[in-house]
Amino acid sequence: MDFIGLDIGTSTIKAVQLKQEIHRQPKLFLYASAAAPPRNMSSESDADLKLIAGALSDFIQSFPFTTRSVIVALPESQIFTRVINLPQMSEKELKSAMQWEAEQYIPVPLSDVSMDYEVLDSLETDKTKGSMDILLIAAPKVLVNKYLRVLKEAKLEPVAIETETVAVSRSLVGTDPSAPVTMVVNIGATTTDIAIVARGAVRFTRSISTGGEALARAVSQNLGFDLDQAEEYKRTYGLDETKLEGKIMKAIKPIFDVIVEEIKRSIAFYSTHKKSEGIKRLVLCGGTASLPGIMVYLAGSLDIEVQSGNPWRLIDAPLKFPKKELEEIGPSFAVAAGLALKEI
Repeated sequence: MDFIGLDIGTSTIKAVQLKQEIHRQPKLFLYASAAAPPRNMSSESDADLKLIAGALSDFIQSFPFTTRSVIVALPESQIFTRVINLPQMSEKELKSAMQWEAEQYIPVPLSDVSMDYEVLDSLETDKTKGSMDILLIAAPKVLVNKYLRVLKEAKLEPVAIETETVAVSRSLVGTDPSAPVTMVVNIGATTTDIAIVARGAVRFTRSISTGGEALARAVSQNLGFDLDQAEEYKRTYGLDETKLEGKIMKAIKPIFDVIVEEIKRSIAFYSTHKKSEGIKRLVLCGGTASLPGIMVYLAGSLDIEVQSGNPWRLIDAPLKFPKKELEEIGPSFAVAAGLALKEI
């Protein structure tokens, strides 16, 4: 069945449609993006949600997509995600145990969330013999229902809903258990989501409320630009200290270092709990991932290999899609591409 990976972001809407061919890589059929309406999915206003639904409908109709079936992602900042280690047990025992575990980790009544869990793997090491890692995800029912309502209003058919972190991990790292332990950092407009992927699955997640908009505000406040001009300067000069006498970098650095410190804390936490699984690389994605100088700055601050996210790595892109353009937009399409790969 054809469907679209639809990323409803704070500042932009992005979509990817793939075509599955027998015994071959999925083929890129179409990708598209457009500015999101001023109000976003965090709003509870009926008028705002109708506006978003109209924008989504217009967006899909503006491009030659061949379906209105979509897979969408919920923002990580509004989801409860936890990896839990439990003793080896039967499926029936696990179902009962997860109900109790969920009550310990989810800070709202379970009746208010839609919950799911997945057995990541069974661990047979000396210290954790007979244990299993479980990925627990819970989404507020109010949030899920809001997304379903907007999609219905836009005359779109939801095939599935998942988290942004699971989607970007699928497109940027994949499920190969032999892949190196990877930290994925998704820097969006309003939030930064951090995930660690090991043995083909998400093992750790964290979300902070600092993103590209906060960096632009710092430029605006420090240099007296209006926000649109500050955004332009941020995107053009970023963390490159050789441009404009380093003025843009100096304005951005204190805010960006909030993200860097959170990355360091995440690395330290994971390394303490998984001493045998050192993080080998950091893969960067999101709309802010293309800032000039960002990879050099992160590599120097973290002493770790830093790569730009390539969500097309598992996708066959026909020649009509310029390779250079795909490389440039790749980090910002990681969620949409990951959603499109879900049912392939």
